[in-house]
Amino acid sequence: MTEQQQPNIRALPASEAAARLEEPEALVLDVRTPGEYVQAHLPGAINIDFYGPTLRQELEELDRDAPMLLYCRSGQRSGNLHGLLAELGFRDVVDIHGGLIEWVNAELPVDR
Repeated sequence: MTEQQQPNIRALPASEAAARLEEPEALVLDVRTPGEYVQAHLPGAINIDFYGPTLRQELEELDRDAPMLLYCRSGQRSGNLHGLLAELGFRDVVDIHGGLIEWVNAELPVDR
């Protein structure tokens, strides 16, 4: 891999990660269960269930060059995806440290 192709996958506090929502081409990826997703999610988020049998296939369909904002409930599931996202070629991923819990605690917007 060249330096340009190295993945940049990092966890940031919700207050810093929120800037990613301002990027029009950004993918907002919620990896919680569909039941969790319908209760509350980030504006514009798509839902791919971390526990779903088609997780890898669904991730492979996403634009690997688009900046991504990744989250789950607390940061565990999303954190466990860092390796797979790098393997699949995603190069610019911001994972919300503390997940949706910290996002809500920071009083950032959610859709219900």
